[in-house]
Parts: sequence; C-alpha cells; structure tokens
Amino acid sequence: MVAVSKKGLCALDALLVLFMISFISVNAIPEYYMEERCINNNIINLATETHEAVRLRLTRNPAYTRNINCVMVIQPPPGKKLIVRFNELDIQQLQTGQCLDALVAIDGQDQASARLLQGTPQQICGQSRPAQAYVTQQGPLLLRFASGQTNVARKGFDLLITAYKDGPCASNEYTCNNQRCINENLRCSGLDHCGDGTRPCLLTAEAMAGIAVGGALLLIIIIAVIVFCVCRHKRKTNFSEKVVARY
Repeated sequence: MVAVSKKGLCALDALLVLFMISFISVNAIPEYYMEERCINNNIINLATETHEAVRLRLTRNPAYTRNINCVMVIQPPPGKKLIVRFNELDIQQLQTGQCLDALVAIDGQDQASARLLQGTPQQICGQSRPAQAYVTQQGPLLLRFASGQTNVARKGFDLLITAYKDGPCASNEYTCNNQRCINENLRCSGLDHCGDGTRPCLLTAEAMAGIAVGGALLLIIIIAVIVFCVCRHKRKTNFSEKVVARY
C-alpha cells in the first residue's frame, strides 16, 4: 500500500472540497433579478450563458417594491427561440380579476409592439401559476413590469427561460419529447426546460435522492477531516512553542 502523510490527506480533502464547490457553481442555472438589472443592464443574452438558460425573478427581497416601471429583454442565441415557464406567480390582483400590478410579455424586443407572447393575457397577475409553457415566435422576449403606489407583500414572479430550436437536434443537444432541442447540459437539471412537463434524466428520482444524500454525507466527512487536521496542526504548533519556551 502507498503511504500517505496526514498533511497529504488534509491537502487532498481541501482539493476535493474546492472541486465540489466549483462543480456546483459551473452546473448551476444563473439567476437574475429584474428589479436590479433593469436599472443598468436590462438585456440578458443567452448566447453568453453556459447552458443557454436562466431563472429570472422579480426581486431577491421577500416582496417587490412600489412604483416599479421596468423593461427587460431576453435574447436567445442566433437561430433559436425561447421557452418561458412560470415557476411562481404572485402579483397583486383585485377580487374582480383586475390587475393592480402587472407583467406584460411581448414576443420580440420592440417596446412599441402589441404582439403578446402567444397564450398570455394582456396583463399577467394573480397567484394562479400558469401550468403550460410559452414559446416565442420572433426569438427575443420583452418583459415589462409595473407596480402601483401601494406596498404589498407579494413576491412577483419566478420564470425559467430556456433557449431552444426545433429538431432535428445536434449531438450536443437533447431531444425533448415535444421534439424541441435544448442544451444537453440541461438534461438532468431537475427543471422542466423542455416545456412539456417532463424533467428528462437517465437517473430515477430515487437515484438522484441517493446521490444527493451521499454527496451531502461526503461533504460533511471532508469538512470534519479538514477541521480535525487544522485543530491537530494548531495543537502541535502550541506544543512546539511551549517546548521551545521551556528550553
């Protein structure tokens, strides 16, 4: 057997932790907040995103603020369009159905256009999350949100926006059940990027849960070993200092 020093084990554990952190960060779907981005950078270009998909929330706070008037444009990579799915919808609405605050989704990037994203109402509000996904016909998507002068305890919305093209799919793309082509890296993200209600993955839910639990246990063990190594090193250092001071 190959002998490995305790210092080597500590270094190896540290490298494993760094690897796991970098793996999680690389494979995560980026999240943006409309309240923040519409001020200085109101364009999201999916061609520059690793997985050609983003989650767009209205705010990172528990509730959105009043007097918002924000416009954002999401651009797909060349030759592709967008699938838009609501993960959450929580926008102020009267009991009569009238929207006090509202999200408007335009198919295209022309602010003067009246071409709504197909299937969406003129104003989107309320708390009933649409079950279906929407797709752009023009390519880009323009979102406009406006809130009134009254503070409300509402979260706004949480959108999953994914670039796609119609089949046939390339070798680096995944073919959805609805024959749409999405980035292969999105296949096992656990989210419905295809817009057909499926979460395609070769692994079953039980297997994914087992991997998650195993990964969590491994991370705990690695952290415990690192803490032990650090504490042991400190004890050795303190002991050496006492010995030197004695002589």
